[in-house]
Amino acid sequence: MEIVNTAFRLFAENGYDNVQMKDIAEACDISKSLLQHYFPKKIVLLSTMLNEIMLSVFVYSNEQLTALSAEQRTMIQMSFMLRTLDENPKMENFIKDIFENPELTTELVLVTLDWLESIGVKGETAVIRYAINFAVSGGMAVFFKRVLLKASVEVISENIAQAFYLLIGEQPQKIDQIYLSTAKYNTDRYYQQFISYLHEHATIDLSAEIKI
Repeated sequence: MEIVNTAFRLFAENGYDNVQMKDIAEACDISKSLLQHYFPKKIVLLSTMLNEIMLSVFVYSNEQLTALSAEQRTMIQMSFMLRTLDENPKMENFIKDIFENPELTTELVLVTLDWLESIGVKGETAVIRYAINFAVSGGMAVFFKRVLLKASVEVISENIAQAFYLLIGEQPQKIDQIYLSTAKYNTDRYYQQFISYLHEHATIDLSAEIKI
């Protein structure tokens, strides 16, 4: 975890492409060969970080939002995640690196798919996976250009969730009702609870990248 935390900070500060394995080894005060014993390639490190962060986010939902429907939980999670990226530039840069790598984007989709199925989102696995790919990849492309497009984080989050549920066959009226029912959670109070939870439970040290 010391290696993972060090690499995470370097990636967040300098960008994935600008950090070499020797930089990580030097920052950890270990040899490059020892680093590669645990993580043979740089992308393995990035993959490990992605999984750790996503699992921490999903565990929050599983522990704190259990009284809500699967649809409500996904909409709240999407809103919280995009707001976190919007308010923390280092995290946004880190996640942007993920989406610029097709292999890691696929991994993100698979982790999300496992979570959606575990909380009871109904539909064929292939359809849900397609819906995640389409809605999230398209939505994040807009998110990363939100300043140029003058699009708010709230609208992007809502559209990602709506696109996903339309693609798995939900009716627009039901989607609107679910979205309205999540409004009270998309406030500073609940968002701060989410951030505090991440700081307390994430295996990666997020203190330098996500401010409370």
